[in-house]
Amino acid sequence: MGKITVITGGTSGIGRGIAEKILAESAKTDRIFVTYGHDEKKALSFQESLPEEKRSQVTLIKADMSSYEEMMVFVEELKKQTDHIDWLVSNAGISTYAKYEDYSFEEWTRIVNTNLSVPVFMVKELRSIMVGSVLFTGSYAGQQAYSSSLVYGVTKAAIHFLTRSLVKEFEPKGITVNAIAPGFIETPWHSARTQESYDRINRKIALHRFGTVEEVADMAYAVLSNGYMNGSVVDIHGGYDYF
Repeated sequence: MGKITVITGGTSGIGRGIAEKILAESAKTDRIFVTYGHDEKKALSFQESLPEEKRSQVTLIKADMSSYEEMMVFVEELKKQTDHIDWLVSNAGISTYAKYEDYSFEEWTRIVNTNLSVPVFMVKELRSIMVGSVLFTGSYAGQQAYSSSLVYGVTKAAIHFLTRSLVKEFEPKGITVNAIAPGFIETPWHSARTQESYDRINRKIALHRFGTVEEVADMAYAVLSNGYMNGSVVDIHGGYDYF
């Protein structure tokens, strides 16, 4: 059997870019399992955009990654379909632009569950069939405090610490654990931004532009492919806040 990759939240944005990059570099015997939350239309669009000769290598699985129960159903389905996972990319994530004073406990909990708690237990449940690398999608918002989303930054900072902490947990199996920490990347997440907002942010970036999904996907693939990287959190932000 070929290489098995699992990517959560892989039908849009950075997750989609990573899925497409891995698929482009894959052998015919490789398989990729991709989760999506609720948007059937977006999932179908992703599937139809794939090269026809490679579509059969991709399996889409609907799973709400804010739910422990749905994550467990997803894990059981994976274990039915494969006996090992070479690459696990924990990418599913959500945020809010609400002000801190307007947070509700329910919304805070939903974001923490999606970005941190559910991924922790997903990795725990898949540990028995992991044989290669775990990659978390962190964020530069977990390194440098942004004004736009306190809860998002807190969860991503926790993901970075989790990445380093899991190295010791996975040492007996020789599994590597790393994270990427993107800055401002051009994804649908930013579709509502005004030009003034773009200009203000770009003035803080040494390259004076948002990154592309392809640039982040290339970095993710390089990290997954590097057998000696372990416990690393790799920034990719174009020089944000360097001057």
